[in-house]
Amino acid sequence: MFHNRLIALALVAVSCLAIVAAPALAQRGGAGGAAAPDPVEKAVQLKPDLYYVPGAGANAVIRVTPEGLILIDTKNPGAEIAAALVEQIKSISNLPVKYVLNTHHHPDHTGNNQTFVAQGATVVGLEKMKQLMTTDQRTKDIAGPPTVTFPKDYSLKFGGATVDAHFYGASHTGGDTVVYMPDKRFIMVSDTVPVANPTPGIGFGGNGGSAVQVPGLLDSMLKLDWDVAIAGRGGPMTRAEVQAFKGKWDTFMTRVKDAVGKGATKETLMSQVKQDDLGWNFNAGFFGNLFDELQANPRGEPRL
Repeated sequence: MFHNRLIALALVAVSCLAIVAAPALAQRGGAGGAAAPDPVEKAVQLKPDLYYVPGAGANAVIRVTPEGLILIDTKNPGAEIAAALVEQIKSISNLPVKYVLNTHHHPDHTGNNQTFVAQGATVVGLEKMKQLMTTDQRTKDIAGPPTVTFPKDYSLKFGGATVDAHFYGASHTGGDTVVYMPDKRFIMVSDTVPVANPTPGIGFGGNGGSAVQVPGLLDSMLKLDWDVAIAGRGGPMTRAEVQAFKGKWDTFMTRVKDAVGKGATKETLMSQVKQDDLGWNFNAGFFGNLFDELQANPRGEPRL
């Protein structure tokens, strides 16, 4: 009986230790714990009058002009995130944000548009991007969709700065927009060039994304004169890094087209295309969508 009593006491002690340890595991993102926090980080200068703010969703880019600021993307929605983003912008300049551009409609890029609209900013966006933002269940209730829209290309001239926005093709979404600043030799490529996830995120279905349009999109980017790029996440990229990414897509699409030419079907395409040496892991659903895309748009022409 004494032995049984010792066992019972030991079990109680272990249970108590488990209860105490559980919160610590959760805080570290252990099994069953909450996701790791993604706070707004400090602003980083890229070039004179050009900065980016990482964290809390997508990178935000700030262009300073004597007449006010131009902001690209506004991070995940939320009052705390909005306040932290405003704080970082104020650490760069006390001038107001006069224009906001969104590189696509997802909530981590458009979440706090309304904060800046309320302060007097104008939101500029691709027509297709606005259409996706106002119909996607994830974003249709986010305030501050673009009020100035353009069908394909737009040039904002403000405060002595020129900021060009281009649709070169769909990729992550059907409203992907490349933002280019010629005088800074800078380009914002958003999620068309992934940094955080090795496998490119192609948003088929309701996102309107495309795989076959990606090589042409990247080729158009590389025709512009720039030496620094920023994606939706991660730090600055060089031309060489974007060129290397395009090289992977060219290799991948050559393999896909060769496989289809040799008789691969929608169901067998995945098994006939090597991708592990590229560091990618596209699934069967992706290859099915890609097969359908090739039938509809074999040349990969940009389509809104």
